[in-house]
Amino acid sequence: MSAFDELVRPSLARIGAPGDGYATDRDAYGGSGFFIAPGWLLTCAHVVGKGGAAVCRGESALRVTWQERTAAGDWRERTGTGTAVLLAPRPGPGEPPRDPWPFPDLALVRVTGADDVRCLWLSDREPAARAPVGLYGWSVQTGELGVRHGTGELTGSDARALLLGGSLPIGGLSGGPVLDLRYGAVVGVIKGRRREEGVAVPVTALHELPDPREGRAGTDVLREVLRAHDLHHVRLLDDPSPYAHWTALQAALPALAPPVSGIGAELRARLYGHLAELPPPAGAGEVVHLVEEVKEQVRGERLRSLVLRDVRTWREGAALLHGLRTLEPGGGGTLVDLDAVLLYAAKAVRRAVRDHPRHLDPARLGAFAHWLAGQADVHRHWAVGEAIRALLEGVDAPGDAGSRAAGAPAVSTVVTPAAPPAAAPPGTRTDVLVKVGSPMYDGRYPWSVQLIYDGLDVTPVDADDRGVRAEDLAGALREPLARALGQGDHDEHLAAIEVFLPRALFDLPVDEWQLLPDAPAPPGGAGGSAERTAADGGGEAGFGGDPGFDGDGIGVEDDDFVDERSMPLGMRRTVVIRDARRNARPPTPEWRKRWRGAVHGPLAHEPLHGRSPAEGHLAPSRPASRYPYYRALSAMDDICVPVYCGPVGSGEGQAAMRDALTAGHSVVLWRRDRHDHDECRDFHRQVAHVLGTARRAEGLNEQVRDLRISLYDPDTAREQGLRGKLAVLVDPPDRPPYAAETMRPPPLAAPGG
Repeated sequence: MSAFDELVRPSLARIGAPGDGYATDRDAYGGSGFFIAPGWLLTCAHVVGKGGAAVCRGESALRVTWQERTAAGDWRERTGTGTAVLLAPRPGPGEPPRDPWPFPDLALVRVTGADDVRCLWLSDREPAARAPVGLYGWSVQTGELGVRHGTGELTGSDARALLLGGSLPIGGLSGGPVLDLRYGAVVGVIKGRRREEGVAVPVTALHELPDPREGRAGTDVLREVLRAHDLHHVRLLDDPSPYAHWTALQAALPALAPPVSGIGAELRARLYGHLAELPPPAGAGEVVHLVEEVKEQVRGERLRSLVLRDVRTWREGAALLHGLRTLEPGGGGTLVDLDAVLLYAAKAVRRAVRDHPRHLDPARLGAFAHWLAGQADVHRHWAVGEAIRALLEGVDAPGDAGSRAAGAPAVSTVVTPAAPPAAAPPGTRTDVLVKVGSPMYDGRYPWSVQLIYDGLDVTPVDADDRGVRAEDLAGALREPLARALGQGDHDEHLAAIEVFLPRALFDLPVDEWQLLPDAPAPPGGAGGSAERTAADGGGEAGFGGDPGFDGDGIGVEDDDFVDERSMPLGMRRTVVIRDARRNARPPTPEWRKRWRGAVHGPLAHEPLHGRSPAEGHLAPSRPASRYPYYRALSAMDDICVPVYCGPVGSGEGQAAMRDALTAGHSVVLWRRDRHDHDECRDFHRQVAHVLGTARRAEGLNEQVRDLRISLYDPDTAREQGLRGKLAVLVDPPDRPPYAAETMRPPPLAAPGG
């Protein structure tokens, strides 16, 4: 066997019903799988699904059989009982098995008696096109049960799948690994074949395994499995076994050696083992922003990546820095990936000390810090070494802690809190833009979700040019908005949501949308009528989204835990309306002038229609006019904020809003639900208090969020005499700059390993 075959074989398994483990009439053979951590098998959901609904729910067991090499050098079989812990997508109650099974078509199986098994190395990055690959699994297609393998190449990607050319998967290989032969890493899971192509699921789809409806339990399981994967491989470095391991094989591969990479296979394995001991990052945004921060510091120049990265672990962030070079005119540049990775790891340590001091093992943390400092002394430019040592100041490991393998026992270590790193400057924030276009002929609204960095650069997350009806927007936007928020949240910054809408949809209850599917809608405020506008009343209440964590980032469920995904977005985040039509044209002088007034303040309150607040939203008879409110609105001071007690999606409210936007107003507040006329005085009173307390546009978001929290609670709203459902337009010019094109990422990511 080749070196690859020798290492893959003990990690391969075949899956079947409980029995003697062989493909006979008594034991139906379901497919293949492979171990990614001790006791944990990865396979396809449709392989597990062959066992029936009870197996999919984890109520019935599977039989898992694998091989190990004996001291005499031959192979013997071992068996264990497997239980499906995570499966995506998992059929609902009473649903039959899917055929074909939808993507991601993955399952994670806990196997008893397999805690000492050898495991494959999972790629930490997306694969490149045309990468040579090996396909492995068990099959009976030739008439005899046995391990089969072939070679091919990745021909590209099709939506969520990797497409394979060359040797095509045969029956039984489903659930087996796709190995990138250049990097010695698993990049996919064999799903099957269609026409003349093989199809595989990328291992990056592992993060789709947890079901957001089941809270954090699935996420905690996946994180623990990935942690066990990295600790398994770092322990093998010091294993006296005569048999080779993945790190030794990878060290001999040209793709992992200079000048392609400055990060050797052993250094990478030890680094990932140490990173696995840290508390996990809060979300993708924390990792992605730390990577961008390191890139800028090492290169000395800002060049933001425009590729959306769904990374959930520290190791994946380190992988994004592999192959990093300085920026040189005409291309090329000096390889600085080792500088970047060590600096990134030191920053991760510093954050762990800052954010999770009660959940750290001082000995292991100290060993990591000592190891990092040693690497900086040996390998790096003095400036990078100084930066690393400064970050590690106060994290002390006595004696020879650095010589221990990750996870080994250590003597007592003192972790002295150092001054926290300076807060990120305001220009580093990332927020989310949701854009809903004008309706098409069939009443569908096209939409897109984007990230905006520093108020300038825009990166697409998802879009649907075919669109959906207004009542279906909440459901359609659930997953892409959740993904975008996960990228935008980082450190102390909670990504804001700016929703560009056609004016007829200004009353959409975007602040009430929720990230958890099927979450209950918030109750109405005290005194508010149950009647809503057409835009306000339709659609799903929920979303599905960014993971909720307690204050320490530890996945402990208790009866008092509140999943943030079930909360209305406006309770937790800044959620504002913006005008899609006005932002499609260059900003007018009035718009710029009034925005400057709102920025400097102090904000003042004026009725949108120019009448006394006591008159409410009932319009007196007036002569017909194309712009009935423009005169009063244009005469307002630049610091004045128009306020309207009623919906603005149609009728007088829409006409008044149109004139306010024409007059250049960039901040407008209104009550988007229908109500009794005599409630308007109270509504204007509470909005005047919000504006007076906020003083400037910058302070408005917190005051609006505080009012919404009170309005969502009927008892609080009743006690304080609060009324209605508040909508807010905050629409600055040049955010993003007019005519700035949305920057598109390349079709495939950089090569992975």
